[in-house]
Amino acid sequence: MSEERKLADVKISDIKDVDIMRGFIATAGMGLCNKDEILDKKQVVEDKLDDINSHLAELEDALQRWERTEQSSSSKESYDLIEEYGTEESIRNRLDVLNKERTQWAGFLTQLESYLSECKNFNKTLCFSNIRELLRQNPDVKIGQIEKEAGIRLGYMSRLEKDGNTSEPSMEFVVTAAKLLKVSVDTLISVDLTGLTPTEQYITSFFDKLKEDTLKDRLDWNRETAFNLNRMEPDMNGFVYHPLFAEETFYEETDCEYPQEVTRIVFNSKTFGPKTYIAGDCFNLRLKNGTTLYLMDIEKSVHKVGDSSTAAKEAWMYVPSKGSQLLVASQDDTPVAPFLELLFSTVKERMEHPKVNNDVMYAIDAFMKDDIADDMDEMPF
Repeated sequence: MSEERKLADVKISDIKDVDIMRGFIATAGMGLCNKDEILDKKQVVEDKLDDINSHLAELEDALQRWERTEQSSSSKESYDLIEEYGTEESIRNRLDVLNKERTQWAGFLTQLESYLSECKNFNKTLCFSNIRELLRQNPDVKIGQIEKEAGIRLGYMSRLEKDGNTSEPSMEFVVTAAKLLKVSVDTLISVDLTGLTPTEQYITSFFDKLKEDTLKDRLDWNRETAFNLNRMEPDMNGFVYHPLFAEETFYEETDCEYPQEVTRIVFNSKTFGPKTYIAGDCFNLRLKNGTTLYLMDIEKSVHKVGDSSTAAKEAWMYVPSKGSQLLVASQDDTPVAPFLELLFSTVKERMEHPKVNNDVMYAIDAFMKDDIADDMDEMPF
């Protein structure tokens, strides 16, 4: 048999290629890649798919030859096929592997095309306007400082701002500007900061830090399932153990001509009032002095299937002894609303990964140092 690798043993993409592409897609998903960079990677993926499809076609042809050989009982042709492609079983295995690879790379292509579509909506004027506004608010930061730290020639932003210049800013410039001006990239490229009220700017900064700290696993978010929230019951004294829920009496639409009066424990949301149903997992985060942030995933309790206007996210703050206050709802007419959706999706995705709180981490760290004895100040006597 030839010492050169058979076609059946040639792997189109190794793990490194896949990891590199996954890393790029993750970066692009955070808005940190420009259109040219995405186009370059899109070409890489398309070339990879062409290679895979070419090998698939060749292997499928080899498999058909095997089937014809079995019918003709030609030992010489069988030997030639084994020499070039391997056994029939190995060809089938390779076809299976390549089909899985093609599905994976096709998925990469779909994601890149989606990000490319988003890049077409990138508003360079808005981004630069925001940088100018933030520079005004932060006089200690200079545009030359941003350009120098990004490794770009001085005057870069001014050149891009000139009429007729259709070039987009580099990833390094946008990320550096966001870092030095203390905002997220999402805020820098998506929101007109010059049109925000002081309160909207305050909430935007709060959401930016929540998202950043969530991605760094600094926050101890808690999950509240829709199953439990939708079946909440009062205790024997009629008390409801959740600051956002209470027993309400209201009229609700039915299949009949007239609505009916119902009494039940509900989350009386800003978007739908008492006619609110918990659509999915919700999350809360304890802050200073027991003040708690709640991110609620809700929908209207009675609605038509497929009606997107009946779904919403809401952010609430509960202060002990003082009650609850709405921060923002996703259906509000405010530039902050999209950032609630982004924050919620970030928390939801992060909660799918393992979580270790400080107490558990302390015990694990001690064990890793071969320390399993109780601390004296933790003894119950």
